Amino acid sequence: MVKKTQTITIDIAKSIASIVSSRDVVYSLRKTINKAHAKTIDLDFSAVEFVSRSAAHELLVLKEKLNKSLLRKKTINFINASDNVSEMFRTVAANRALPKTKPEDIEIQTIDIAHLSKLATS
Repeated sequence: MVKKTQTITIDIAKSIASIVSSRDVVYSLRKTINKAHAKTIDLDFSAVEFVSRSAAHELLVLKEKLNKSLLRKKTINFINASDNVSEMFRTVAANRALPKTKPEDIEIQTIDIAHLSKLATS
């Protein structure tokens, strides 16, 4: 049996990139986290410039799943995040907590390109 250490830190910029732009990169991080023999994993965002909405969502889902897991329970902490990265996590977390309940009404109009061209030249 492998003994678990208390806490490890993963530098996101070194492990992934300074711009975390998709769910796919979070999937690769998930494998690293699952293999880690630690109860607590600190994800260090100190050198991360940007996290996309989809990547932030995937990281939050990962954090939630690992915290609720009975067999592989791990605590994930997001540390040293810039204001922009922190704000993205807050926005996505708030949207998960209170999603929109009513779809927006959108009217799509069809416009003839010849008519649009005439408007542009007049």
